[in-house]
Amino acid sequence: MIPSVLEKLIKDSTHDGKVNLKEITEFFNISIELDRQLTDLCQIRLSEEDKKPVIKLSPNADRKTKFTLVAIAIAEFILTPSRLEGEGIRYDMFFLKEIYHQRYSYRMMLATRLAVPEEVINQMDEPGFDMVNYLAGSDYQPQFISCCVKDSSALFLLSNFSELPAYAK
Repeated sequence: MIPSVLEKLIKDSTHDGKVNLKEITEFFNISIELDRQLTDLCQIRLSEEDKKPVIKLSPNADRKTKFTLVAIAIAEFILTPSRLEGEGIRYDMFFLKEIYHQRYSYRMMLATRLAVPEEVINQMDEPGFDMVNYLAGSDYQPQFISCCVKDSSALFLLSNFSELPAYAK
């Protein structure tokens, strides 16, 4: 099977068992900014100047929250780029509390694959996998990692991306 553009991007951005989100954002020309005036934890929208995607993060959010929200925002951009127009999409603490209930949504399946390599996801339900150790070394919130689903529909989602949003390199 020929890998999709998205599968290839994720594979090429994976180093030492971790997906490098910075490489993913660079591929899509997504900028990331800290915004002290942001009342939510995160917002993704198109910039007013050049209409390129920008992820704004609250500087008050911890590192794992920021990484988690960036992965989710990138997934949202890939799946529904038109939602970034105007005010874009905002994520608050209530959204984060409910992400486990969304684990079978396309957004969460894609976001977890942007954050966790498929090989790791496939090992998570194996008896010898040390989830506690993995969570301790992860850049993401534990409830986000818990959303990783070893599911053929997630692979189907990835394999059906022959075209990516126009902002990609």
